[in-house]
This record gives sequence, structure tokens and C-alpha cells, in this order.
Amino acid sequence: MGDADCLTLAALLQRNAGALGGQPAVVSGDISIWPAELAEEVFRLAGGLRDLGLEPGARLAVFSRKTPAAITAFLAAAVGGGVFFPVDPNQPPAVARAILDRLTPAVMVAAAEFLPVLSALYPAGPPFAVVVCDGAGPPGLPTLSDLCARPLPAGLPAVSADDPVYLNFTSGTTGAPKGAVTTLGNLMANTVAAVDAFGLTPDDVHLCMMPVFVHPHETLLRPLFLGGTMVLCDRVSARAVAAACDRHKVTALMAVAAIYETLLRLPESADNPLASVRVAESGGMHVPSALAVGLRQHFGLAIQPVWGSTETTGVALVNRAGEPYAPCCLGRPVAGYDVQVVREDGDPCQDGEPGELVVSGPGVCPGYFGEEARPEFRLYGGRFRTGDEVYHDASGRFYFAGRQSMLLKVGGMKVFPVEIEEVLRQHPDVAEAVVIPVADALRGEAAKAVVAPRNGAVLTSAEIRKFLAARLHRLKMPRVIEIRDALPRTPGGKIAWRALVSD
Repeated sequence: MGDADCLTLAALLQRNAGALGGQPAVVSGDISIWPAELAEEVFRLAGGLRDLGLEPGARLAVFSRKTPAAITAFLAAAVGGGVFFPVDPNQPPAVARAILDRLTPAVMVAAAEFLPVLSALYPAGPPFAVVVCDGAGPPGLPTLSDLCARPLPAGLPAVSADDPVYLNFTSGTTGAPKGAVTTLGNLMANTVAAVDAFGLTPDDVHLCMMPVFVHPHETLLRPLFLGGTMVLCDRVSARAVAAACDRHKVTALMAVAAIYETLLRLPESADNPLASVRVAESGGMHVPSALAVGLRQHFGLAIQPVWGSTETTGVALVNRAGEPYAPCCLGRPVAGYDVQVVREDGDPCQDGEPGELVVSGPGVCPGYFGEEARPEFRLYGGRFRTGDEVYHDASGRFYFAGRQSMLLKVGGMKVFPVEIEEVLRQHPDVAEAVVIPVADALRGEAAKAVVAPRNGAVLTSAEIRKFLAARLHRLKMPRVIEIRDALPRTPGGKIAWRALVSD
């Protein structure tokens, strides 16, 4: 059903609403929303948000868990010409406030449970309109239900392929949180490519496990494009995932390797809760050989490792169904993406020769919000220099070799050591600090902090952990904190972090 000529969100919603028969568009627990209901709610909400100030190009912040309301808000902002961006409830309050101050939303859709957080961030009241979703708010604040009950708008603005519809946060290239500007064309290019690479059909049922603030579009838009079903799962415990797959007969599953690892630890059962799953996509971290073998033995499931990023609007390399698992194999390029491996001088690498992965094409974001694009930047003009070292073989499959920087990927989230080091150095008794990656069975990688105290100071790892907890996202917290009298140095006086890695 995925008509490649029907490439606006409004058109997809209208097409799905008019289809006969079919299946629910959104399922969340005992709630089912059918395509016609979803389309009507989205269009009514788009009109209501416009009345509150969400003009074309203005930004809608969403402070919510993964619920039908968050899905509706995403789509309403996009079809109304607005730009959606999520607020991560796990961020320290100061970080959330800084992001909101920088992105200046016109409207925020906030779950009732997060209203106290919002009040603490803005004691005098937020400088934007607030709509309450997933619960009742104080008198005077409109609810999502109120806006969805308004008349259908007389018309909606045209949204072109080059119009931004979404800001997806990444740590960028400097460690500071950035919003990758994602256009309608980016979203559709990646969706069409993913549908082709995985062989998805309108009959597929997709489990949405990614948080609202991490790539929600990848599973949201695939079923929307196909006229299929998305099943929302806000808890990512093994039992919750297995129960959702079994209950709703999920056929397409997207998760980081750590989630698949937890599934292997489920108690033995005569029934296979993943029996209906035919696409098991895994990105964001390395897929160990033992995991691939375990999934096949326990569930008859063939995992499909992928490579993707925020800047490429999702997957750019995919291991296709039927291709044998190979350690560190990222797969082959998806349709519409130009993937190259280049040397430092920009020349292409030969088979087996490691170089930097460079991705181009219509799925690559044009830049970061508020940052003037420049040719020397990693992300420029539809081209993304990833900083990942890879190589390809004669058959055209790509393999991960390492990272050019000390970038960590913790459970699929980019973590830059420099960001953690800067926070560590804010501690009054820390003289020096360096952060290096360590292996982590649950999240693939984790941070290790090696710290040297100021003269005469006494530091403990517990004290430092408490200091960091109020200033860092939980996934950026070092798993190991080591205190040394001094850090090793190179002859030139720099910290010899490689010596710490080899310790």
C-alpha cells in the first residue's frame, strides 16, 4: 500500500482513512485507534495548535512518554507545518531548560505527570502555550482532548519536501546537545528505503519501543506509509516486550542489542512469544555473535544488524533477510543512499581497507538547528562524514572497524567523553579527569572516568557519582570511577589516555 507518490503525512493519513477494512493504526494496551480516527484527531489537533500559535515553521515541544497522544502531537505538528521536538524527561532540569530556551517553542504538549517539572523550570510560568495530554491539568489549561474536539480546520498549509518537520537530538560533533533538522523529504526518503530493505508490507505489525526522544519516526512512519499498525510499548523490560509481541502478533521489531540480550534471559517456556516476528532489526551498538546464535536457538529469530544515525534520518546500511550473520557486519546500503569509505585525503578505499564512512543522499539532514552550515562541517549539503571507521568486502557488505574519535555509544545513544570530562572538572576537588570507553554487557559500551584530585583533597567515587547525578543524563553516567594520584602523560604533556585504555 506504500504509494511512493503519496509522500506527505497529510496525504498518507487521508489515504489510510479512506481504505476499506484494514487494521488499527495505533495500538496501546487496550486502546486501538483506527486510521479514520487517527486522521480526524490529527487534523483537528493541527487546527487547534495553530490557534494557539503554532504557525508554519514554529516549534512544538512534546514532554511525554510514548503514548497515542505523543503520536498524534507529532503528526499534527508536521501536517500543520510546524516543527516537532521532544523533551527528554531523563535530562537534568538545567539541560531541559537550556534546550527549551534555545529552541523557543510556540506550544508545548505536556503529560500531566510532567507539569510539576515544567513549573519548577518556569516558576513565573512558561513563555509558551501549554496543552495537557495523558491526564488532567489545572483549570485554564487546554487539554489535547479539547483541541481534538474542535471543528476540522478549513485548510492546512502545504508542506514541501524541504520543510523541516522534526528536530532529533544528537550530541553532534562537539559533545553539546544539538537538534538535527529533519525535513519531510528526509523522513520519506528513509522510510521508503527501510520499507524496501526489510521487505515490509501493509500486513506488518510494528512494535514501537524507541522513546519519544529517540528516533520515534522510524517505526511511526513505516506503518503509516504502509497503512499498517504500530504497537506502542513504553516499557522496555523483557517481559513487556515479549508480552506485546505475543499479544499483538508483532512482525517487525526494532531494538538495540541490549534489549535482545534481556529477551534471552526470559524463563524457558513452551510457547515462543516471538513466533510472529520476522524482522528483528538491531542498531545503535554491536551485535555479539553469541547474541545472534542465542536468538536463533531460543526463538528461531534471525537478527538483522543495521547502521544508522540521527544525521542520516535512520538506517543507511542493512543486513538483508537471508544473508548470513557475520561479526561486525553492518550490511549493504539502502536504496537512495550513497555510502562510501574514504581515506583522509578523500580518495575511496579499496576492499578490506578501513576508512571513514561517508553517507550522502536525500535521507541526510541538511544541518543542525541554529548552526550555520559550512562545507568543512561533518554534516553539510546532504553529506555526512560519520567519524566511524569501516571497510567493505568485494561483495559490497560493510563492516565496522572502530571510531575515529573516542565517541561512545551507550545503548545506542551518542556519548562524548569531553562532555563528561567538562562536568567532572566542575567539581572543586577534581584537578584532572579523562573518560574512556569500557565494555558493558547491557549497553554495549559505558564510560569509565579516571580522576586525579587537587592537592590535599580526598575524593571518593561515591561523592563524584552523586555530583554527576544532578548534572548528567543517566546514560552518560560513568559505570566505573577510578581515582589516581596523577594521570599518565605523553612526552608532550598531554594526558596519555591510550595508556589508560590498555590498563
